[in-house]
Amino acid sequence: MNSPRAAFKHLKRDMDLFLALALTILAFYLGSNVFSPVRFDREKIEVWVADGQIQVRGLYHYRNRFPLPLSFSLGLPFPVDDGHKTPSIFSISEVSADGSTSKEIAPRSYHGNVVFRLWFAPRQEKWVRVDYVQGALQPSGRYILLTTRKWNRPLELGEYVLHLGNESELVASNYSLRLEPRSQQKQYSFVRSDFYPSEDWEFSWRTPTPLLASRHTSQ
Repeated sequence: MNSPRAAFKHLKRDMDLFLALALTILAFYLGSNVFSPVRFDREKIEVWVADGQIQVRGLYHYRNRFPLPLSFSLGLPFPVDDGHKTPSIFSISEVSADGSTSKEIAPRSYHGNVVFRLWFAPRQEKWVRVDYVQGALQPSGRYILLTTRKWNRPLELGEYVLHLGNESELVASNYSLRLEPRSQQKQYSFVRSDFYPSEDWEFSWRTPTPLLASRHTSQ
């Protein structure tokens, strides 16, 4: 006969499975991350600005909270407007915590949006890396942060870095930036814990126009 302790463990396991299944069904039918068994809790974003282009590398951490394998679809939004083109080059991959690639992820188009799917083992955690290059017709950029709010909970940690060439100067940022010492290029950053952003990250820079030397010959 099973002991009371074993019976309790068996009942608890069944309840966990039932709860995970119920929340997964709710997430599927309601389309809300409130009920999602997957949590998005950390990100590290690096941005490089050079030669009329903005290069972005994002590391995103997800975890499956429940004892069921599952798949989860995610969208990939880009900050496109009249001054910033839709990226023609982008990639998505599963990576280790240091950013090294372990598996490429094939994106697809869904109603004009870029989406991709993640597969999770029970209780599994994953890092996903997104890279894209965007043409900038003006010396400014934006990184979308407001999509974080769709998860209905703050990020445990957000780290954000902006790299400027030595010839460029930072003009403005709506989040206060710290100039990192001892970097070969101008590197600015900000870090937030328990981060529930109320606005996207917007920044601008200035690249001085080179002075053209003129030579005058006196008569």
